[in-house]
Amino acid sequence: MSQLFRKEAMERRSRALFGEVVLCGPLPLWCVGVLIMGVGSMIGGILFGIDVNGQTIWSWLRG
Repeated sequence: MSQLFRKEAMERRSRALFGEVVLCGPLPLWCVGVLIMGVGSMIGGILFGIDVNGQTIWSWLRG
């Protein structure tokens, strides 16, 4: 494989500081949306769904 490239190119390649470059795209929009909806649902479920001493946490926080 080293015969395909010049000696200078192989020496330059062996002295790479940070390793190989890996390109990856951003997360798809639907994936970000699912994460936001999941976190929102968990927060809503905790605030409005958990019953402590006969009242929800949201009503307890409101006073």
